[in-house]
Amino acid sequence: MAIRPGAVVSSVRRVFLVVGVSALSGVLMAGLILPVVAGLGLTARESADAFADMPSELDAGPMAQRSVIVDDSGDRLATFYEENRVYVGLDKIAPVMQDAILAIEDDRFYERGPIDFQGTIRALMQNLEAGETTGGGSTLTQQYVKLVRLSKADTEEERQDVTDSTGVDGYRRKLEELRMAVGVEKELSKDKILERYLNIAYFGSGAHGIEAAARTYFSTSAAKLSIPQAAMLAGLVQRPYAYDPTRDPEAAQARRNTVLNRMADTGRITEKQAASARKQGLGLDVRPSSDGCTNAWAGYFCDYVAHEIRTMEELGGTPEQRQMMLERGGLRIQTTLNRQVQEAADEAVSDKVAPTDSMIGSIATVEPGTGHIRAIANSRKYGVKGEGVSNINYAVDQNMGGGIGIQPGSTFKVYVLAAAINQGIPLDTTINSPDSISIPEDEFTTCDGEYRSTGTWSPENWTGLEPGNYNLRTGTEMSVNTFFAQLELRTGICEPATIAEKTGMTRANAGENGVGEALEQVPSFTLGVNEVSPLSMAESYATFANRGVHCPATAIEKITDSEGNVLVDNTDPKCERVLEQPVADAVASVLEGVMHNPGATGNDMQLDDGRVAGGKTGTTQRAKAVWYVGFTPQLSTAVAVADVEAPQESLDGREYNGEYEDSACGSCVPGPMWKQMMDEAHEGLPEKDFPELDPEVIEGVSATVPDVRGMTEDAAVDTLEGDGFDVDVFDEVNSDLDEGLVVRTSPGPGNEVSSGTTIGLYLSNGIPPSDDDEGNGEGEGNEGEGNNDDDDDESEPPDIDLPTVDPSFPPGNEGGNEGGNDGWRD
Repeated sequence: MAIRPGAVVSSVRRVFLVVGVSALSGVLMAGLILPVVAGLGLTARESADAFADMPSELDAGPMAQRSVIVDDSGDRLATFYEENRVYVGLDKIAPVMQDAILAIEDDRFYERGPIDFQGTIRALMQNLEAGETTGGGSTLTQQYVKLVRLSKADTEEERQDVTDSTGVDGYRRKLEELRMAVGVEKELSKDKILERYLNIAYFGSGAHGIEAAARTYFSTSAAKLSIPQAAMLAGLVQRPYAYDPTRDPEAAQARRNTVLNRMADTGRITEKQAASARKQGLGLDVRPSSDGCTNAWAGYFCDYVAHEIRTMEELGGTPEQRQMMLERGGLRIQTTLNRQVQEAADEAVSDKVAPTDSMIGSIATVEPGTGHIRAIANSRKYGVKGEGVSNINYAVDQNMGGGIGIQPGSTFKVYVLAAAINQGIPLDTTINSPDSISIPEDEFTTCDGEYRSTGTWSPENWTGLEPGNYNLRTGTEMSVNTFFAQLELRTGICEPATIAEKTGMTRANAGENGVGEALEQVPSFTLGVNEVSPLSMAESYATFANRGVHCPATAIEKITDSEGNVLVDNTDPKCERVLEQPVADAVASVLEGVMHNPGATGNDMQLDDGRVAGGKTGTTQRAKAVWYVGFTPQLSTAVAVADVEAPQESLDGREYNGEYEDSACGSCVPGPMWKQMMDEAHEGLPEKDFPELDPEVIEGVSATVPDVRGMTEDAAVDTLEGDGFDVDVFDEVNSDLDEGLVVRTSPGPGNEVSSGTTIGLYLSNGIPPSDDDEGNGEGEGNEGEGNNDDDDDESEPPDIDLPTVDPSFPPGNEGGNEGGNDGWRD
């Protein structure tokens, strides 16, 4: 049979008359438990037992605190939080703030136990009349219990259980809070309860806890709050939205004055102090706290930090747990971001490429010797939506918030160069390099053996580059495609790819495990067909600047928790030698020549005041992407420009921030950006030189050119290759020798040259020389220095018929050999 609410009220009042207010077992049990008795059909005794069996322990756990990300100088970059809170001890909270909250919320907090019997009875009667638990009568300890339970609720249903105010469930919730309040006061001191209450309470405008509230509304700390400030904040706790001073300042001021009056009535301040405070305005100095990277002054760098945190096992077993640590753990994340370098990168990329341009410019800078990322920038503004805005960080790999990568063009030639030097091929090794060349693809080798293909690779140089003999220095300085195609044929593809990966190079696209796939080993590897990110390029080139020691790139130097305990420490980087020092030094020396030798592709990018640097241009086929990557001993920076939304479209004939570029190239678009950025980033840094080279690396293994005159072509080739030389047929000349026999060589027999040098053969055409021939060099002048009176053709290319590559050669051909036909255009 249902019990009428009126009958319940009358019964409760009769119980109060009999029992009075002597104890919880009387008044409280009769008043609070009776509705539960009625609702559940239990006896009073059963309800009393149920109350005693309720859990008394409150699992408070650590409060969610905001995490702060700072740059290398300790200046704030961004904050992350689920609840904007900075936990502070009671000694860091102004006494007047403690007085204000006690005056308005629980004046007798220090004098009584966890339950205010009189207040609870009074509230009970009001609740019974209203038919729900409308509140009132709660001590500060009971309020703390409710706030903790709310903070632990993960779902809306759980939150509803904590806030339920109707019927039996409302009384049950109140009973549970009372029971837990008793347990809390057994475990914690009054001071500790007050401290935790002031840190967990919500003050509106996203401010959880008194420290966040002081910063949000007054741009001060909890320790420095004045009387009127403390009173206003104390007044917010009851109804944060209704008394929000940013929304309704009049309501906030009226509520503040109520608190001031209460403080005076309870003797916490004098009436004179209260009167003076009431005359003052609110005095707001609002400083809203931004959550995440959207409002960070280096948004893309911030975004990378957030992604890197999700990879750190020290912060949790799963990416989700690590993200929770970022949002709730009160971490202090000391990053490697340098403001001077970052601002230089931002300015350089925005000066050249506008946010609304169809193409995008990206920059990444890494410090050699530490792997510390000093800057990440993109031409588009960081954000979620809007014109010229993007949250894709094109400077980094896809698994770290970036895109699928950009083909790097001739910047990949450096790995074939490094492999050649590592294999003992001298820097002055020459290779005859025509305008174009055709090489059967199955002549190349990979880490899996012979490259399996029946096709032919036909790279060509850009128009304007003179054909002829180039060595490792000049071939790199002029970025000669046909030189590097032949050099890669000698080194194989395996070692260049292995060196690239060991120095930090990965494909930018995310594979099945979320990490970039292995580099494709195809003949056009040296011309940059693998899609990569500027950050990978900067990290990799930093290895050459660091004399062969690779340091993995990181944006995080140290992470501490809210107690100051170190969770992550990258101050001592985990670096590893991946190249012998003389090899890396030689690569750096060659790249220095790219910038400092007249006529080289990077000559216009020389830094101010003659500061030594090394670099390499990169322009992909049809100029769909352009790069410049370079370094000093202090900084390694990669710059890329591409149309990421239409990657198959050429960058030629476009406007870059309003300036028209007829022909895009590595030295004319990203190169100037690199120079501007690096000049500004190095201001105040000491000038440093690259180390002297090991003479053995420069000279390599020397060998004497054998005398093969009079031999057949095949016999001469076998003899020369057996002595470690490469061979090329330069021309046919008039001679008394039978057709097809060797007339002379270049260099001539007896010369001491580097092993691996290309020896040119001049063969007889079978036609005796006429009187007009001023000596053909046959049998004379080929000893010692091998000087020939008529040897003007020494550097001419072979007279062979080579196919021409169609400039509209389609991408994605079998074998993956698109890309990187740069050189002169760089």
